[in-house]
Amino acid sequence: MMAVYDLADPTMRLPQQLVVDTSLLLALRPMDDNPRAAAAQAFVRRMGEWITNYEMVAWLPLPVLQECYHVILANSLRRIWEAMDTTTRPPNWVKVYKDQPDLLRACTPELSRFRALLAAIPMTPVTPENLVTSAVVEPLEERMHHFITTYRLFPQDALILAHAERLGVYAVATLDRDWRRASAFDVYTCL
Repeated sequence: MMAVYDLADPTMRLPQQLVVDTSLLLALRPMDDNPRAAAAQAFVRRMGEWITNYEMVAWLPLPVLQECYHVILANSLRRIWEAMDTTTRPPNWVKVYKDQPDLLRACTPELSRFRALLAAIPMTPVTPENLVTSAVVEPLEERMHHFITTYRLFPQDALILAHAERLGVYAVATLDRDWRRASAFDVYTCL
């Protein structure tokens, strides 16, 4: 059983490597409404210093980036849909997107701002090559299923843990409380 650490504690020693989760990164956006945004921002500033001093590697798995982009674009499209006339608008934002995919262009400035924010953090993207060198031989799908059933996590979170395991990294930073059940990992979160 690994440990749960309070990422808001500025005296806590950071691990040499960790995998970052979607919730932590989304909370970095200016005016984010996550009540733990200030703690996440302070943690990432501290993490950035450690990375710059070669004391730590923060891994950014592609599923995390995909989920961040999805949340940002979906929220932007939802706002566009909500601003439409209620008597003539489609039943939901997904229908608006499917019928008018060019509306996505209106959402790209927010996506660009997020990408610029991430570029300022010296994280290491996880590449397929990073995932091949692991001692874990089970397919990612099998490990994802294991983490779903063992820790009762949604597939996206389970896939992120499968990536972390494949990297040989057993420390993750998240704002999601459900990750505390991942007892094979050190979880850095707000307590």
